[in-house]
Amino acid sequence: MRHRTKTHLLTQEQIDNLLYRVEIGRLGTYSQDGYPYVLPMHFVHFDNKIYMHGLPKGKKIDNIKFNSNVCFEIDEMLSLLYKGVEDPCDVNTEFNSIILRGSASLVSNLNEKYRALSKIVEKFTPHLKDKELPEKMVKGTAVIKIDILDYVGRYYK
Repeated sequence: MRHRTKTHLLTQEQIDNLLYRVEIGRLGTYSQDGYPYVLPMHFVHFDNKIYMHGLPKGKKIDNIKFNSNVCFEIDEMLSLLYKGVEDPCDVNTEFNSIILRGSASLVSNLNEKYRALSKIVEKFTPHLKDKELPEKMVKGTAVIKIDILDYVGRYYK
């Protein structure tokens, strides 16, 4: 294990803040053809779970039904660290990141779907958070939940 992976760990407060602030994460699933499948997704984090939404059909849905084990990654690149560096191989990146593993499922409980979609609206379109979500839209939207197994947050600066 590289030295920095042991010493550059985010605190729980920093992890919580990053999960709140960052808007896009990358969902990694297993495909039936044996290849990994990774795609960017808007998300919210609450109750120690990750929630995402999307179309009720497609490769990510098929993959989750095939194998519910997933990973999820978020990051933010803050800057390139090259001041005073003369060797291109010594340039580094200031960043924060979280990698988590968990079990994904499709939310079928209507109350849980409403709550997750309301949190998504609140995060991404707060000016619309007091608008009622149409039941037809809620029923027709896939909500994916990741029950978090474990995670690690790292930084470098």
